[in-house]
Amino acid sequence: MAGIIILLANMVAPTWAADNVIVQWNTAALQAIRDTHPGPPIVARMLSIAHTCMYDAWTPYDAVAVGTRLGQRLRQPVAERSESNKQKAVSFAAYRALVDLFPTEQSKFDSVMTSLGYAPTDASTDTQTPAGVENAACQAVLDFRHHDGSNQLGNLHVGAYTDYTGYTPVNSSSQ
Repeated sequence: MAGIIILLANMVAPTWAADNVIVQWNTAALQAIRDTHPGPPIVARMLSIAHTCMYDAWTPYDAVAVGTRLGQRLRQPVAERSESNKQKAVSFAAYRALVDLFPTEQSKFDSVMTSLGYAPTDASTDTQTPAGVENAACQAVLDFRHHDGSNQLGNLHVGAYTDYTGYTPVNSSSQ
């Protein structure tokens, strides 16, 4: 996992500088985790989803990277592969993923977007724009993960992340 985080950080900027959007979104995600207290397995899932969305939004702006859900379908022309487009796409992806995962924290994520100079309300679906690329890439990841059996949406059993399988442990808790 550490290797993925380092890879993601280097995708947008060559150092761990304070203006690196990956670091800023990781900071926002970690604050949401501290504020909402999900359990460790849920935290791991949330961070994985957020980073997958960021990666998949970045890949169209790279010559060889392939998105996890849409492959190379969103590949952008060389002229569009600018640092600013990468940062914008990654930021929109992080925002969309984190709002999906932490809906009660949306106002905090809105603040991060605004501080970066982006409109959180931009729901463009035009895949010729960084926001549209992100929306398509991140939505594909979220759609897939909403049906991964984690019950994030609470649609398999009442309550998000609740057990719907009837699982009971074989060992008692005193062992």
